[in-house]
Amino acid sequence: MEEDSLIVAVAKRAADPMTRTDSADRGVPELAPCATPEQVEQAERVLSCRIHPLHRRLLQEVGNGGFGPADGLIGIPGGRVDNDGRSVVELREQLFADHTGAGVPVQVVPLCDWGDGVWSCVDEDTGHVLMLDEAGLTDTDMSLHDWMIDWVNGIPLAEKLFTFKEHSGINPFTKMPMTARLRSRPIGTPYRGRTS
Repeated sequence: MEEDSLIVAVAKRAADPMTRTDSADRGVPELAPCATPEQVEQAERVLSCRIHPLHRRLLQEVGNGGFGPADGLIGIPGGRVDNDGRSVVELREQLFADHTGAGVPVQVVPLCDWGDGVWSCVDEDTGHVLMLDEAGLTDTDMSLHDWMIDWVNGIPLAEKLFTFKEHSGINPFTKMPMTARLRSRPIGTPYRGRTS
């Protein structure tokens, strides 16, 4: 799918509150107004990296967050924030903070929250989608372009991004046997991108 067609398809899905995010059944996030070029440039200065061209187009042509996989893309300042009130700028500072600042992946910016301390991020240099969990960054070997195509087409991205484990037990309410399928590790290879 060409990028222009992808932007149109993403905007169409984002316009419908019932399909705006993968978790729209738990509450419909507000689609943030589109970011201005000035907002993007200011975010780039604060992030110390250029925003990938497709990520920029999504922010400027679809909305400054509030649509997409999982709970939806988190915006740059002035757009949709995460459940704790953070834009990608504040979220990145908190997710990658350490005492020395060494090893912080300058070009890695959070995209969306999968819950349980797991985030999708983008390498703004390459456009690769990464997963961040307690084990660190995993390169999914998916481009942001392909990731958004899958989302537009309704492909359950969690199935492509995570391994799952089945756990058996007794349902505490019904006292009947049950099996739960729980998300485990992200699929991919350890991230080897450039660091600051």
